[in-house]
Amino acid sequence: MYIKSLSLSNYRNYQSLTLDLCQGTNIFYGNNGQGKTNLLEALFLCAIGKSFRYAKSGDLVFNGADRFKVSIQIAEDITEQIDISYTRKEEKIIRVNGLCLRKLGHLMGNLMAVIFSPEDLQLVNDGPAVRRRMMDIAISQIKASHYFNLTQYNKTLSQKNALLRKCNLQGNKSSLDMLDVYNEQLAESGAKIIVRRNQFIQLLSQFSKEKHKEIAPEENLEIYYQTDALPEGFFSEKVEDIKESFYQLLSSKKEKEIERMQSILGIHRDDIELKLNNSDLKRFGSQGQKRTAVLSMKLAELSILEKSTGRKPILLLDDVFSELDGLRQESLLKSIANFQTFITCTDVSELPDELLKNAQCFFVNSGCVVL
Repeated sequence: MYIKSLSLSNYRNYQSLTLDLCQGTNIFYGNNGQGKTNLLEALFLCAIGKSFRYAKSGDLVFNGADRFKVSIQIAEDITEQIDISYTRKEEKIIRVNGLCLRKLGHLMGNLMAVIFSPEDLQLVNDGPAVRRRMMDIAISQIKASHYFNLTQYNKTLSQKNALLRKCNLQGNKSSLDMLDVYNEQLAESGAKIIVRRNQFIQLLSQFSKEKHKEIAPEENLEIYYQTDALPEGFFSEKVEDIKESFYQLLSSKKEKEIERMQSILGIHRDDIELKLNNSDLKRFGSQGQKRTAVLSMKLAELSILEKSTGRKPILLLDDVFSELDGLRQESLLKSIANFQTFITCTDVSELPDELLKNAQCFFVNSGCVVL
């Protein structure tokens, strides 16, 4: 699978653009602020239906326009075309092979993508939400059902929190019964999410450790899944066992949640623990060690997506080569040799000669792209 072409209409700073892309490495170079990252964002949008920059759909519309459209053509795959359009007055419309998708989750897996940018140091330095988002995007591309379970969980959680905010909940039998219903629904969808997340993190830890050893042989990277949705020390691979344990734990916290008027535990608080040589990477790791860990995780994610689906994801590298030393560049080049890769940089001279040999280079200037 690879992307043959990308077409944009009124997207970000591109009023109209069509690019024919090569199967190997595509490089977008030019000064900062010209629209290079916007091209990667458009490609990633076709994979998960959302921007990797946390932007709202309205933010993606060309200044002065009221709509945008992004289209890609895909070769050597069942999915041949993906079209995403948005109008300020209407919902986002997603079509795959000409068929309109009713739900965003149905897009997952049609195109798989991994994004790596300097901002990904947030995976180490920022709070749990960033790490949850990373693993949920990866898992949803492997199993679209994970996305639907997340949607159901978050909907139920919102309803439960609205109920808990009612001041007269204590002693109100109908409200207490409804709270039990919400807890049962959270346990049902949450158990499936826990199993998927745990399986993914086990694979991520295994593959990341191997990638990390290639770059820093003396260092040992380990990744652990953390959840407060289960009693300490308990775990099972069976969804029913986890569901029952999660529900019992939610029930035991009912009085405290009523008192605080909010949910105090659940998979929406999950996290990933990163350890380097048995020490907390966030607290004790250097910038170089953190950067190496993130690179290892991204390369591991690439391998997991391919091995789990038998299909090759695309790799998006947003201005990362300038951040990597020679050893890390060498490891990256070795890992991406067989993947369609899209790279942004300010100057092609900063890229390794080996990478440039068979690459297709596009110069980007103020929303115009020249081969």
